Amino acid sequence: MRADGPGWISLDRRLADGAALDAWVESELRATAGGHCDLAGALIVYRLAGHLAELTVGCLADQRRALALTPAAVALRFGDAARLDELAVSTPAVAVLPDDPVAGDPGTEVVASVDALRAVAADGLAATFGPVADAVRARAPFGLRGMWGTLADHVAEVAVRRAREQRQDVDAAWVEAERLLDELAARVRSPWTRPRRQVVPTATGPQAVVTKGTCCLIYKAGAAPEDRGAAARLVAPAACTSCPLRTVDDRARRFATYLEGHRW
Repeated sequence: MRADGPGWISLDRRLADGAALDAWVESELRATAGGHCDLAGALIVYRLAGHLAELTVGCLADQRRALALTPAAVALRFGDAARLDELAVSTPAVAVLPDDPVAGDPGTEVVASVDALRAVAADGLAATFGPVADAVRARAPFGLRGMWGTLADHVAEVAVRRAREQRQDVDAAWVEAERLLDELAARVRSPWTRPRRQVVPTATGPQAVVTKGTCCLIYKAGAAPEDRGAAARLVAPAACTSCPLRTVDDRARRFATYLEGHRW
């Protein structure tokens, strides 16, 4: 995808512009975050983490390839307020296995194994997400532990969702996600709470789903910043189905309703 048209900006340029970073947080604060500073930071990393997880997990799972991501190779295009509409990668280096049809082509790096592919993927995630996490942490009271946990949650959720949609082995996808997260954890100084596998009974049999390790704080969007009580009351109805703030049984009921309403 070409990312040199109107509205696109490379991630390294955004990171080098302190005023633009301030405006990014301020836009999110005025929009969905509704004045909650911690939610503004959480939403920025949540949106970016989702795009990076789709890109990274998709390449590994579907193509057995890994993009060597860097902030200079990633471009962003924003929609309304601070919403990240699209993410594009321009002329990246691609790690491939020796039997890949494009092995040896310009821009490819041949690696020996799937383990090596995961290492390249984890390097790219750390190199691209890390500077954004640090920049947001300097401007919003949402901790690095929560930010990296958000990325980990997305990686696991994307892997399991894609496997289910494509009628592939969900348990195998979970194992692969865990291995990628092991690689990522070895590169990141901030610990995070891991997403967890939960087996949910449904009308068509038990199905594995992902329980997040980190709350994205979106439940706060419906409460005024000064009303802490209102925010607390909104947790139950407004939290995500996979939120760790929900009970195991509550998550299971909600997941079952969702899964039974779809044909996989």
